[in-house]
Amino acid sequence: MKNQGSIWASRLFLATACCMALAVSVACAESTVTPVPRPDDWWTQRNDAVNARIKEGNVDLLMIGDSITHGWESAGKAEWDTYYAKRNAVNMGFSGDRTQHVLWRLENGHLAGISPKLAVIMIGTNNFGDNTAEEIAEGVKAIVAKLRATLPDMKILLLAIFPRTDVDKDNQEKLRQATALFAPAAEDPMVEFLDINRAFLNREGVLTKEVMPDFLHPNELGYALWAHAVEPTIARLMGEEGWSDLFNGKDLTGWSQVGGEKLTWGVDNGMLFTDGGGGGWLGTTREFANFELELEFKVPAGGNSGVFVRSTLEGNPAYQGLEIQVLDDDTKVFGDLKPWQFTGSVYSLVAPSRRASKAAGEWQTMYIRYEGVNIQVKLNGEEIVNSDISTFKDRAKDHPGVLRTAGFIGLQDHGSRLDYRNIKLRELP
Repeated sequence: MKNQGSIWASRLFLATACCMALAVSVACAESTVTPVPRPDDWWTQRNDAVNARIKEGNVDLLMIGDSITHGWESAGKAEWDTYYAKRNAVNMGFSGDRTQHVLWRLENGHLAGISPKLAVIMIGTNNFGDNTAEEIAEGVKAIVAKLRATLPDMKILLLAIFPRTDVDKDNQEKLRQATALFAPAAEDPMVEFLDINRAFLNREGVLTKEVMPDFLHPNELGYALWAHAVEPTIARLMGEEGWSDLFNGKDLTGWSQVGGEKLTWGVDNGMLFTDGGGGGWLGTTREFANFELELEFKVPAGGNSGVFVRSTLEGNPAYQGLEIQVLDDDTKVFGDLKPWQFTGSVYSLVAPSRRASKAAGEWQTMYIRYEGVNIQVKLNGEEIVNSDISTFKDRAKDHPGVLRTAGFIGLQDHGSRLDYRNIKLRELP
């Protein structure tokens, strides 16, 4: 059997021969699916350090990638310590790595003798210069295949290649196409694909220096956005039973106002609020499919709001998704209320089975479980809705949200002051 040195020498010889056979002006790009190491001393030392950590065992989570993943040790350290250190995570991010380098590392010690619960992959951006979208996608899929073959009981969270604007639009599009091409790897039940790219963009959909100063690498805020966006999914895939904070009680991380002439949402003393008047609704920066949602709200006299689920970002979220009504049920401002307008109703579709709301000005609790086509609502501890939304599919022309299987969660600004707090979510399979 050849040793690793002779194998590397053979590959180097073949690569050199390939380049010599081409015109001098033509670059000989490495294959995205052929494992190769890098010659840099720091890279070898980091590889040895990761392998030494692997030999210690007690590994439950792998974070696999390039410099963006590597950065959990610098700009992302606070978030790493909060979310991942307690999960026995190993950072397998190497600055500058491409898919072929990750493959080599996985074949040379990174997976030896461990049984992690989950691997998170974000790789491919460094291949943009030498490879096509198809080649990048093949490299990413090769990494997934290697992990599946070596650790068949481990789940995989495959992330879309993050947005970057430090390269021209053609290369940005190439990376988007590569993501679209490798996303079907999630057809394997042990693999899940997740696109959290909108979490890094402002309300106009633009990547700014406030999140990625060089338009490629996240800063402290960028890593906070990343951690917040993936947390519910990581918790579910690792088999954890706890809830994730959808609102951190400090700022609007993970949320973005949609529409509106002015910004009306803010945070005050642990509360998420809108002061109403000319503002848009507040939506999560990623979509959710099946979930349980808990929150507390306080509606003033005459106040009106709602919780949107599985909505799009375009059009009226009450109809593009579903709206769970939040209202001062005793108000006369809106005239005689229809049964499907009371707090806890699925607006325009399902009336609550009983009135369970408290008086305006009091804190109230709401629980929403949306799984498949079934939606359940509890208000102040009482179940008031348990309905099969598919029974309303004949209304999809005017209310397309009845057919949606995933979408954004949001809070409505209906012109009045509204306060929310303790917003938590648990993803369901």
